[in-house]
Amino acid sequence: MDVFISYEHQSKPIADNICAVLESRGIRCWYAPRDVYGDYATSIVEAIENCKVFVLILNCDSSNSPHVLNEVEMAYQRILKGEIAIVPFKVDAGLLSKAMEYYVKRLHWIDAVSEPLEKAIARLYEQLVPILGLKPQPAALPDPDCSAEVNLNRKNVMYYSPDDLIELKRLGMEEELLYEYEKPYYDKLLLGKSGLVALDLSVLNPHSPMRRLNRGEIDTAICLSYNAAVVKEGNDLCAKDGKLKFFEFNADEQDIAEVLPEIMKEAGVEKIDFINLTMAIMDLKNPFKVLNRIKRFMAPGGVAFVRDIDDGVVFAYPDKNEYFKKIKEFYKYDTLSGSRISGRQVFNVMKKLGAKTIRLERCGINTAAMDYDQKRMLFKSWFAFVPNDFNIMLRQDPSNAKAREVMDWLNEYYDDLEEEFFGDDFIFNSGYMFFTVWF
Repeated sequence: MDVFISYEHQSKPIADNICAVLESRGIRCWYAPRDVYGDYATSIVEAIENCKVFVLILNCDSSNSPHVLNEVEMAYQRILKGEIAIVPFKVDAGLLSKAMEYYVKRLHWIDAVSEPLEKAIARLYEQLVPILGLKPQPAALPDPDCSAEVNLNRKNVMYYSPDDLIELKRLGMEEELLYEYEKPYYDKLLLGKSGLVALDLSVLNPHSPMRRLNRGEIDTAICLSYNAAVVKEGNDLCAKDGKLKFFEFNADEQDIAEVLPEIMKEAGVEKIDFINLTMAIMDLKNPFKVLNRIKRFMAPGGVAFVRDIDDGVVFAYPDKNEYFKKIKEFYKYDTLSGSRISGRQVFNVMKKLGAKTIRLERCGINTAAMDYDQKRMLFKSWFAFVPNDFNIMLRQDPSNAKAREVMDWLNEYYDDLEEEFFGDDFIFNSGYMFFTVWF
């Protein structure tokens, strides 16, 4: 094992990124919890004893974490013996604790604060190559058959229609299931506040912001949707209350910096305190560009909630017949779906936007402790879009051979996949990721 990656749990998305890049270029990594076997503490100690380089993801959280400091102290003892190198990878501009400063003050840091994360990781790789005595390897090229890479290239994904009753039902079920998981994070972000203005960037179901943003802390909520029918329904539903105001906005065709001032004027507000991003980033061609323009209108101390998707954290076990592996492969051919790995990009985008604190609150919703009704909602929320999308694609183009192939497989095996999902010994972890953000 070449590299031990030490991090505080809020920085796991960064650890994931570092590990993925280094391993794609031939450097073997160890990090928890992925590589823990047996007793947790023993695994940590043994990994530090056997690594060649100790990479420390350094920020305020890790600087004050007793667990990270324990790991650093063990690595430091090996440095004194000339056995390993410690490479701090600094991801925020906060002050270090006195204890952490003692160990790393004189070490050369990789600065991931003043440049994009991707470049900082590339420099980390360049620094590790001579330490490990390796021959430099070129960065891996995107695999054209990899659904994750294909979906990085966002397209116009204005797929929702109020006439699509299957999708409408799926969205409603998804909202009902996930809101119970998300509500504590809304409570945390808005605790002790009042008179707030909220912005919901991508509304596909008008009932969603009604559930999430119709709160005592919020005076006005601006709800944006590219679908005119959703806007009309939302305004009809909220006509009496007046707190939620729906406006039509298409991020693919309009500049938010030009549109938002007029919307805010019409809504009678001067600033935005809270941004709600539920499944919004996955559908934006350029998330940073859109959010950077919105940030201009944020009040000091603004906050955001983000829910997005990352198929990289999805697992199904035991997938005896690889039904779940197969259906996941279909995503890359789905022209009606957004980016399926946007979740891992949230931290990087928010960091570029100058967020002071970014917390990955939850990495996946799983079936382990769910009752039957919850499992039913998760199954429908996570899988129902696949046959629906490919049915639509086939109706739009009957000559689409791939859509026909997918539908033939679904017609043959979808019931079997569903039966396996409800097995007593089966666990499924979906890719819903929740972040809380403070600016």
